[in-house]
Amino acid sequence: MKEHFNFAYTSDLLIFGINSQAENNIRALSKKYLSILLVKRTKEPFKDKWCLPGGFILNDETSKEATERILKKETGLNKVYLEQVKVHDELNRDPRGRVISLSYMALIDRTLIKEELNSEASWFDLSITEKNNNLKITLTNGEDIIEYKVKRKTNDQKSQQYSYETSPNDLSFDHAELIIEGLMTLRDKVNNTDIVFNLMPKYFTIGELKQVYELLLGKKLINSAFRRVIANRILVTDKIIKTGGHRPSKLCKYKGE
Repeated sequence: MKEHFNFAYTSDLLIFGINSQAENNIRALSKKYLSILLVKRTKEPFKDKWCLPGGFILNDETSKEATERILKKETGLNKVYLEQVKVHDELNRDPRGRVISLSYMALIDRTLIKEELNSEASWFDLSITEKNNNLKITLTNGEDIIEYKVKRKTNDQKSQQYSYETSPNDLSFDHAELIIEGLMTLRDKVNNTDIVFNLMPKYFTIGELKQVYELLLGKKLINSAFRRVIANRILVTDKIIKTGGHRPSKLCKYKGE
């Protein structure tokens, strides 16, 4: 009879956010940035390496409750979009012992965050470029740069089978794989669901929405085609906004609210 071993049960959280930054050209729309929150470890293993926010799931809480607690601690937010991505139970994924983790994805509008980040936390801007089935994913916070080259193993755009190469300045544990899996899951849902609206404020312009789609898909979209795709997903309101030298733009909101 095989011996049963104790294991730790944890939650790792991918917090994806959208933020805006004004351009020097007053006629240009504010530039959108896709980012992910990382935390620098203060102790071994992987001391001084970046990792995803996470923690142990307590005896009196579910994995989702633990994830909501971690999210609240890191951002001050609750009642945001949360989705479980995967169960990670690979052997030897943690040098301290057997650890089984559930990865969750949270999507937020960063303008809602009012609290200061913890001193060991930092937002990393995410950029994605794709050519054929090859993707380049870059994370940077202005000081540290982490890069991944990802290739789908088949031509099926919904396939979760892929290989990747990491940069020398990699993340702690297997969190590189968790981030890539989360990003691929998010990208695959963008075209088939309304998931992207969880990253948007209540009111937005079509131009702002298009920027976010382009960030997630890693490519430029044709204006006319994009408007046709999202026409049945948004409501155009009577609210307007004037930015720089542009004529006023009508604000929209998600139709599914």
